[in-house]
Amino acid sequence: MEKQATIRDVAKLAGVSLATASRVLNDNNYPVSVQLRQRVKDAAQRLDYVPNTMARSLKGDVRKDIGLVIPSISNQFYHQAIQGITDVLGQNQYSLILCNTIRNLPQEEKYLRQLYERQVKGVILSSMSDNPDMVNEYIKKGMKFVLLDQKLVGVDSAGINFDTRAGARMATEYLISRGHREIAFATLPMTRKTRLETHKGYLDALRSAEIPYREDLIYEKLADGLDAYSDPELETGRCIAQAFLEDGCPATAFVCINDMLAIGVIKTLLQNGVKVPEDVSVFGFDDIPFASTFLPSLSTVHYPAVESGRFAAYMMLDLLRNEKPEMSVVMQLTPSLVIRDTVAEPRKV
Repeated sequence: MEKQATIRDVAKLAGVSLATASRVLNDNNYPVSVQLRQRVKDAAQRLDYVPNTMARSLKGDVRKDIGLVIPSISNQFYHQAIQGITDVLGQNQYSLILCNTIRNLPQEEKYLRQLYERQVKGVILSSMSDNPDMVNEYIKKGMKFVLLDQKLVGVDSAGINFDTRAGARMATEYLISRGHREIAFATLPMTRKTRLETHKGYLDALRSAEIPYREDLIYEKLADGLDAYSDPELETGRCIAQAFLEDGCPATAFVCINDMLAIGVIKTLLQNGVKVPEDVSVFGFDDIPFASTFLPSLSTVHYPAVESGRFAAYMMLDLLRNEKPEMSVVMQLTPSLVIRDTVAEPRKV
């Protein structure tokens, strides 16, 4: 593990005093020669030095902050996960720094850099990227990571995720058991591993039941015109339902990538005179609190989001307290079905 460079290291490499290095890097008007200023800056760049913007004036004061980097605060799963995380951190006198990337990878990279500059030692991360390089770069610099709701191949890090493949397979199998053969799959763009795994579970169930795969029943979209304040899942659900209606409702059931997308689908179908579940059954994924109060109440795959947050926080505290853990613990939670009011047998023709 690479040790993070200090101002003392910069001063030594540049061949100047500690005070001079500090003044050059913190005061552009400090009166020194152009050559000396450049020498200090070159040394800082070679060492990848970043200033400790949150340094304490009292010796021995240790910051107890943990970063949480997530793609969308509008996603109800993260609302619940935050509840679990803050519950555990609060009991252990740690504070949470919440970073909402708004599904923007450059913003995610910026937040990680800022957390590093603030000397934050631990980050709970749900990344927009499947590329391990960025996370590995900060692991080498001493940051600890717990991956939430994802796996990153090539990263040796603790993590907690959910068997989305098994959950989607169970949901699809349940629809098949109720008599459905034409089952659509509704998803945001399959750019994240969890979405790809959910799609695989859907395919597993079709294959097991010897139901032919139909590409025309895969509705993979992202609604147009989204801004930072839009709910992408809800808006995309509406967009998918509209496309489904324009296609002449070619399926009797939907498996949806998450609950908010499913709710967007249902609302649009109902607004256009298609009854749920009498005409089309809909299965969600996550079991957010709103799923049980929405009318009709949503059948869904239960994902224990609050518990995921708690486990992630406990994992992070263990990493910070144990400098050299024997292994990186990865926990995978198992799915269960919650059957409510949006699934029925298909109409007999």
